[in-house]
Amino acid sequence: MRLFKIDEDVRELLRYSRKYTKYQKTIFVFSPLLLAVGMIDPFLVRYLFDNIITKLNFSKLPLFVLIFFIVKAAERGLSILVNYNFLKCANVITYIEQNNLLKKISRLPIKKLKDNAAGTFLSRATSDVPQLAEAINTVIPGIVVNLVLLVMIGAVLLYFSWQLAIVVFLTVPLYTFSVNSFNKALKNSSTQEREKNGEIIEDLREDIEGAATVKKFVKEDYLTSKFERKANEWLKVKNKYSLIMQVIDDFLTFVRGISPIIVLSYGGFLVMKDTITLGTLIGFYNFMNWIYDPVRVISRFSVSLRTSVPVYKRIKEIYDMEEEADGNTEINNVEEVRYEDVYFSYDHTPILKDISFEIRNRQKLAIVGMSGSGKSTLVSLLPRYYEPERGSIRINDVEIRHAMVGSLRKRVIVVQQNDFIFNTSIRENITLGDEFSEEEFERAVKAACVDEFAESLDEKYETVVGANGSHLSDGQRQRIAIARAVIRKPELLVLDESTSGVDSKTEERIFEKLSEVCPTLIIISHRLSTIGKADEIIVMEEGRIVERGTHEELVNKDSAYKRIIRSQIFEK
Repeated sequence: MRLFKIDEDVRELLRYSRKYTKYQKTIFVFSPLLLAVGMIDPFLVRYLFDNIITKLNFSKLPLFVLIFFIVKAAERGLSILVNYNFLKCANVITYIEQNNLLKKISRLPIKKLKDNAAGTFLSRATSDVPQLAEAINTVIPGIVVNLVLLVMIGAVLLYFSWQLAIVVFLTVPLYTFSVNSFNKALKNSSTQEREKNGEIIEDLREDIEGAATVKKFVKEDYLTSKFERKANEWLKVKNKYSLIMQVIDDFLTFVRGISPIIVLSYGGFLVMKDTITLGTLIGFYNFMNWIYDPVRVISRFSVSLRTSVPVYKRIKEIYDMEEEADGNTEINNVEEVRYEDVYFSYDHTPILKDISFEIRNRQKLAIVGMSGSGKSTLVSLLPRYYEPERGSIRINDVEIRHAMVGSLRKRVIVVQQNDFIFNTSIRENITLGDEFSEEEFERAVKAACVDEFAESLDEKYETVVGANGSHLSDGQRQRIAIARAVIRKPELLVLDESTSGVDSKTEERIFEKLSEVCPTLIIISHRLSTIGKADEIIVMEEGRIVERGTHEELVNKDSAYKRIIRSQIFEK
């Protein structure tokens, strides 16, 4: 009789789990030995009653106790070995899956990273992966070991008394019935619970990050009520899932509870008829409940496997995401950049329209425009954070869609207004694990004016800056981000509002020093003093380039640039 039905989704998960069997060798080797040692129990019990107690042969009792002690000690020792390896294997699977998931996420296009909330990836890596690892770890060794155990227990029960064994065997289908009855509801409930759990984690992340902002407006009740609604939705589906699991558990316990009475009653009758001995009945009774353990485990395995399918699919969704496309042409230097009739839309909303311009080596280009004019999108296309919908972007006549992403981003670096700062030291945030000489490091921190504040800190460049640089000001974080770019000696450096948090005098010093170490610059800034120093200025409106020229050329005519200056709005 099949204890559970294997559908195609489960088969797919089983196929996926095969790659981890190499970590389960110890389980396969020592589990049968553990089972064999456990099988000695009913024989010892029968010998105790039939050969020692009923025959009053108590001289054999000390040896019996010693043998019993040795058997039990061996059983526990093997149990530690087997069960530890079960836990160890689950830990290894979690470790591998989380590493693989992070590697996959790191290979996704930036659009995918922005389209999916951080909490979505976080919940799948921290919650779904351990659950999947536990399921995978029981898929092959769990079912094999328990099927073998079921056969061995059945054989011992038949050996002791085929009549009593049949009574026990008749209760097994009830276990299968309980699983099949609730399987669909359990699967649906599990899917809903995982989805709500992901929403909870994302909401918590957002609430914690926005707590300071909420406190400024004395809206703590808004924060808590917003989370309470999400938490209440999760609570309902989680309670439903828990109820179904508990009903299954108690139904199995009910079946297990009525069987011993039937066996004792019928077994007592067989003892009185001299069909079996009292020792056989006691040994059988002592051992009969063992059969429910593998049945229960296999039944739970069936449930766990099915409820793990939605978890596996959630993780597989990430693995199935299309990775960032890479070209096969290496960019060796950046002599000229040319945009030709470039169009770009984001989620079917036009952002850039008919963009054409060029920037030459050692040129300083400024891009200005009102908020939403497409400035940041325009520079984000250059290192292939996004791909143009139409048109082309060329570096030295090489279409960048054919360029190797690694070589392109080493030579073209974009520093944005809120580049992420890791919760580590200033030095580590700048080097990101790469090896640089002290001279290169000093050159970068001086160019970005990081030295002006870092030298005054107790730990200087070894100061840990907190989560996303929380121990620093906006301007200090931005200077670290600029130093991170400068130390890598880009041939084209793009500063996208990346000095908005520093004062105008510091910004002037930064640009003066950057002119020496990064001769080719694209600047998006709101300060006239910075924009005015550019060799050429591009003015954007509604995704189009409407004007080009020097500061003097544009300011001396009735231009969009002049209107922007008058309004004093140079936002990203």
